Amino acid sequence: MLTILACTTALSRRLFLLINSGVLMHLSNTVVQTKKYINATGAVFDNSTQLHRISNTQYENLQSLFFVIGNSTFELTPNAQIWPRALNRAIGGDANSVYLAINDIGNLFHGVSASGINFVCGMKFLERFYSVFDTENRRVGLATTPFTHATIN
Repeated sequence: MLTILACTTALSRRLFLLINSGVLMHLSNTVVQTKKYINATGAVFDNSTQLHRISNTQYENLQSLFFVIGNSTFELTPNAQIWPRALNRAIGGDANSVYLAINDIGNLFHGVSASGINFVCGMKFLERFYSVFDTENRRVGLATTPFTHATIN
């Protein structure tokens, strides 16, 4: 089970989490939690990239997200929540904009069911944490890395 906290406000509680290195972003399967996050950031949807965009001032005020998995808390710093700015043009975005790497599954996978999964931690999450997958025992281990709190992406 997963609880996502922004500062001390719970965005969601008791979610089922999927960790997938084939997905670049962090994806939410519930409209409510996505709206809470987007409202908290003040982001606007950018049609050209299909991502939410924030201003540089909003980025400076962006709070860490904390993922509580079991008894452990994992911090996703503001920098880990954004698309790499050096790649903005590759996705049709403005070079000087800041795009969030957290989105609604419905905005990205039209017609694909993600039934039973509430949140996908993608490559942006896995870049920040070591991960060990124990398929035999159906467990995942996560630990911080030297890049967990990096300020570059």
